[in-house]
This record gives sequence, C-alpha cells and structure tokens, in this order.
Amino acid sequence: MEHYPGFFIALEGIDGSGISTQIARLSQALSAHRKIMTTKQPSNGPVGSLIRQVLTGRLQGVNSKTLALLFAADRQDHFAQEVESVLADGGVVLCDRYLWSTFAYQGLDLDVSWLRQINGFTVAPDLTVLIKVRPAVSMKRIEEGRFHAELFEQEDLLERIYTNYLTLVAEAKEAGQRVVEVDGEQSAEDVTVAVLAAIFQAFPQIELT
Repeated sequence: MEHYPGFFIALEGIDGSGISTQIARLSQALSAHRKIMTTKQPSNGPVGSLIRQVLTGRLQGVNSKTLALLFAADRQDHFAQEVESVLADGGVVLCDRYLWSTFAYQGLDLDVSWLRQINGFTVAPDLTVLIKVRPAVSMKRIEEGRFHAELFEQEDLLERIYTNYLTLVAEAKEAGQRVVEVDGEQSAEDVTVAVLAAIFQAFPQIELT
C-alpha cells in the first residue's frame, strides 16, 4: 500500500454524535500547523449524491447490497478525486465518516466479510477517532435539531450500530491499528481538546510544524 507524507484522519460515530461540529473545530485548530482539507462520506461527487438521495428517502427501490456497493464506489472515487492529492502534498485530511461506517451501518443486515471484500482496495486512514455518544443521547440531539430523520436514525437501529462500532474498536486495537475513543457527551470544546490531544500524540510532527 502506498505511503503518503500527509495524514488521513477519519472521525466516526453514530448519527447525532457531533462529528460535523468537530470536523469544523479541528480544521480551525489544525490550520495553524498544516494544510487542512475537510471532507465527508457520502461525498459530494456523483455517487455520493445518489447515496444521500437514498438515505433521505428521495430515491426509492435501492436494496441494501446495491447501497453498499454505491458506498464502496463513492469511497474509491472520493479518494482519487479529492483526498489523495492533499495527502501527497503533506496535508491533513479530516473525513466525516469513512470505512467503519460501512461496517457499522451496512453490517446490520449484510455479511461483514462481503463488505470487507468490496472495500478491499480502500486506503485505510492513518487514525480513526470514534466519538462515543449513547443512542438515547444522539436521538435527543437529532429530534431537537431536525424536522426529519434519515434512514438509520431510529434508536433501536442506533443501538445495534453503536454495538458494531464498539466491536470495530476492539478489533482495530487488537490488530494494532491507530484508533482513539473520545467521550462525545462532553461539551464540544472538551471533545475538541481530547481529539486534538489524540492527533498530536499519534502524529507529533503535525504540532511541531
């Protein structure tokens, strides 16, 4: 697998865990040290746009396997079109959801080994940060902040997705991968401080530049 001089950091968590807020805050804090790109999955590309239509119910009739394949295709296109050049230039990419989201969400009703197979060429992030928020707390945030719910935003589903994320953390740690768990029920400021500390601990060269 090709090594890039930049740093690819993925933030993961169930819906309502505050990932988007943290991406914005981290971008501001890290911009003093390195070139920063913030991005997300589904991406803003053509495949990502289709996925968002499915998740919000505007596009009907797409089964779970097709949706998983769309996510895999979007991930490849997104990396090639947006992420790779920033990493090659030594920058920091902060991604709002990445590969773990497929395993945590699509893994509800699809075989995880198949999901790993169709994502076999996906470039792994250098660090994955799981922002942990209990499903009951995330649902309260969603209900207070929006007038509609997306496909996966039901508490019973979020409980299962949350469990999948905990399994992914355990597996990643056992495999020696860089992963950090952060309490997402703290204030936004405290979450940012914790994530920054994790990033600087994993990659001290970022802070020194």
